[in-house]
Amino acid sequence: MHDPFPRADLRSAVFHPGVFKAIVGLGALFVAAAWGFAGGGITDMLLVVVSGFIFVSAGLVTLLWLTRRRHPRDDWGDRERHVDSFGDWACREVDTSTGPVRGSTALIETLLPIAAVAVGMVAFALVVHFAGHA
Repeated sequence: MHDPFPRADLRSAVFHPGVFKAIVGLGALFVAAAWGFAGGGITDMLLVVVSGFIFVSAGLVTLLWLTRRRHPRDDWGDRERHVDSFGDWACREVDTSTGPVRGSTALIETLLPIAAVAVGMVAFALVVHFAGHA
């Protein structure tokens, strides 16, 4: 059967913007859950340092994205690139450093580590909250 769309046209080298928004959201959830351990002493200072590090990292990535959006590069094909719907992106192949994978697989492999840490931190914070500070 003849494929009306060549494989090269169905491959993307970039992640959908929703993936980056999910990463930032999970990072914010992690920071909020970490503050569940605040209690006094040096703990609060360490939480401020960790929170600042995460917010500065997210801020730098956001600034780089805004800069690239305002000043697209012709040699990277930024001007003719448009954002597909998330469903279309998830069904398409995405180029990664290990080779092309399906968008949904790339999404799971990207979000799983930060989601596991964020959900785990929420679970720990809930245990500390309900068990009381020792």
